[in-house]
Amino acid sequence: MTNFDNEYTLAIIIAGATIAVAVILEIALKIAKNRIRAGNDDFVPGPKYLILEAIDGPAILIILLIGGTYSGSLALEHWQSTGGFDANITALVQRAGTVATIATGAFLATRIGSLLFDWYAAHIATATSTSLDDQLIPSFKRMLPILIYALAILWSLAVFEIEISPLLATLGIGGIAIALAAQPTLSNYFAGTYVISEGEIQVGDFIEIEGGPSGFVEDISWRSTKLRSRFNNLIIIPNSMMSDNMITNYSRPALAMNVIVTGGVSYSSDLEKVEEIIMEVANKIVVESDEAITETEPRAGFSTFGDSNIDFWVFLQATDRAGSFQLKSQLIKQIHRRFNEEGIVINYPIRHLVVDDEPEDEAGAGREPTPPEQIVEFVRKG
Repeated sequence: MTNFDNEYTLAIIIAGATIAVAVILEIALKIAKNRIRAGNDDFVPGPKYLILEAIDGPAILIILLIGGTYSGSLALEHWQSTGGFDANITALVQRAGTVATIATGAFLATRIGSLLFDWYAAHIATATSTSLDDQLIPSFKRMLPILIYALAILWSLAVFEIEISPLLATLGIGGIAIALAAQPTLSNYFAGTYVISEGEIQVGDFIEIEGGPSGFVEDISWRSTKLRSRFNNLIIIPNSMMSDNMITNYSRPALAMNVIVTGGVSYSSDLEKVEEIIMEVANKIVVESDEAITETEPRAGFSTFGDSNIDFWVFLQATDRAGSFQLKSQLIKQIHRRFNEEGIVINYPIRHLVVDDEPEDEAGAGREPTPPEQIVEFVRKG
């Protein structure tokens, strides 16, 4: 360091200048914050005010630590030159002051980051169209201090001239062991990152997992997704299961859900009349039911020649999944009632038996064969 005739005088000057700078900075911060507030009782702190609020205290402490370390080093070096102090003590004080400054700087950085994350979550994230930032901010807020303090620790070790290469190697091996042990947790974490970042599943959606449960999404976290089942029970699903299986989201791309009802009428029915009745019932339900979407016209038609009936289908569109059950029930009841009123038959499953007219023995030689109509009626009643 610079050699002066009187190191004590220089140390005192530096200490005094440090205190003066700290006082001036404190006054400047208060003036700046008061100007930003401008006497507004309903003032909402913005990023500039939050940064000033965060550095008020730690920044002043950093200035005092730097000035105190430097002035103290000058005084100790003078004592060392006179033989009153060991050189190792002077170096130790310098390093301790540097580490204290690093620690205070790390605290200041985490404080600024935390305040800015809170401000963004309260004023920006709530106004965005996606909930991705709402879910990412808490994790970033937790990870930021870990990263900053880890760098501060490594810097502090370098200040004390501690070799960190073996430490990093040990941490690397330990990290691999921890990663293997925590593989299920990490799998759920990264799967949660995928589920959240995709944005295809949101809170409130009704989803169904292939071969698994179904329900309304209550919460999506980094480890698991919580569903509320139709029985009003809470189901907690690991996110790894969410990413490894097919998921049907009944709430997207729209809440509207198609409703298709199938049935069949007797081969003897007038199909034109059947279709007219079906469409009349469907149009009436679309107009009267709150669960039906009026913009989508109902459709109906015939699909196959079945074993006992000619099969038909009816298409409507419900407002949502819950409404689709009500709409299907109304459609079935009203079609059944109209068919009964019009005499249109929906056959039970029947089987037409063909009997050989030739008697197999002499005892049945004079017996008339049973008419097919009676056999069919017998089978239906049986």
